[in-house]
Amino acid sequence: MDISLQDTGLYWRALGGNNIDQISGHCYQYTCVRQENGKAKCSSVVVDLGKFDNHQALGIKNSTAAVPDIRSLLQDKRLNLKGVLLTHSHPDHLNGIIHYIRSGYKLPPLYGGRYTKMVLDDLYMRYQIGKTKQPEFVEIKGGDKFRCGMLKIETINASHTCFDSFGYIISDGKTTVYHSGDMKIDQTTYFRRPTDLKRLRQLTAKINFIVADFCGIDNDETAWREADVFKTLVKIIRKSRKKKIFLPVYPTHVEMYILAFLAALKLGKNVVFYGEDDFYVYLRMLESYGIDFVGIAKGKIKVFHGIPDDIDVLDNNFVVIGAFNDLGNRFGESSKDSFGLITARTYFNPLKGQFNSRNIPFITLKDYPVLQGAGHGFLGDWEFIHQIMPRAIFIPTHCPIFVVESFKQLAAVIDFEMIKPEPKNNYLYKLCGNQYLLLSKRPAVWLVANEDAALTEVWQKATAGIGFLKRTFSRRRTMQKFNTILCKRRK
Repeated sequence: MDISLQDTGLYWRALGGNNIDQISGHCYQYTCVRQENGKAKCSSVVVDLGKFDNHQALGIKNSTAAVPDIRSLLQDKRLNLKGVLLTHSHPDHLNGIIHYIRSGYKLPPLYGGRYTKMVLDDLYMRYQIGKTKQPEFVEIKGGDKFRCGMLKIETINASHTCFDSFGYIISDGKTTVYHSGDMKIDQTTYFRRPTDLKRLRQLTAKINFIVADFCGIDNDETAWREADVFKTLVKIIRKSRKKKIFLPVYPTHVEMYILAFLAALKLGKNVVFYGEDDFYVYLRMLESYGIDFVGIAKGKIKVFHGIPDDIDVLDNNFVVIGAFNDLGNRFGESSKDSFGLITARTYFNPLKGQFNSRNIPFITLKDYPVLQGAGHGFLGDWEFIHQIMPRAIFIPTHCPIFVVESFKQLAAVIDFEMIKPEPKNNYLYKLCGNQYLLLSKRPAVWLVANEDAALTEVWQKATAGIGFLKRTFSRRRTMQKFNTILCKRRK
């Protein structure tokens, strides 16, 4: 253990999420050390316990996942791990829980929202994890205040692409951190709580550090508002003048299910929810959570789960919403009466081929980037937060290290004070008021799970030669974007 139990303070490190070249497997440690009656007391929490997407590149045969290494927190009783605070339900923040349980580890209580619990329950069922092995789950909501040992915690609502997305205010009494989670400042969320800017303004004088979601920091705007995504969907569908609209959505981003449905409703088009098994799982959870699509329609349009037996009831006027890559001639689509909108960057590539083979016109994110929506703040979002909390020091997370390295010159120009050096996985910092100290730089470790649930230790290494990063952004493109922004700001 590299935390000195003799040295009072708040300690922080990224165990996953501040990777060399990837943006997944999130997990962040907070440990409070205090001296009482001549004895050291300790309390720890971790925020999120996700899985690493590109586990195959770590080189373990028959791997099924990779997770951050929290074994020291689970095994060293002195660190006194009191809980896992879950920001939201996406796999890169949640699914590591499953692999630790399957490997025989006992986890402390989990704190999260009702929707996150629903997603976790589905994972328990899929992996056949019985009640006796499931850790305690404490259901929380925005605005809740509670303690994990000596750490004071407050839950902050956050705008993201799923329900019950949170940030956390974490304090040891002397130092207070705003851990943003995946967040944008958008206040136009539909059926979900937006980021609680009012509460953040109230906390201005108290916040010393912001552990910030820098995933979209290379975009010199604020993140697209959901209201603008909705308006764009309506505009494109109306302009197409087609009766049959095919609108695939990314399975876990349930806000797009809602926005696509509301656009169809506004235009008087019937709706068919259609897709692969994962899509229906999330659709059912969405409805169990309380989103009643039939009730919202109020009889103005017909709503179907799956293709109706009698396709004629759709009156050849409908929107197909779902996670699908195969049309299969089920809807009588043709270039004469059909149009497609692709709302994910690479996920629906096979569908593009089917549209092309049928000469069905379609648009992609190259035509309308806003169609992707945004769950993460852009540079403009964080400049807005910086105006609210001008004295806070930024600790960047949720981005490859090269993004932070490339951002440093621009950060100085726009007066962002950032922690130095940039925090890589397993760098340990002591935070005290508005002061901080880097204590250690140990190599980061992933635990790779195989089909038998065994965990193999692998040191972190560069993996972007294959997978997501190579197809989306690179060190060179990121540097070019930051240089462009820098030139604009200097003018």
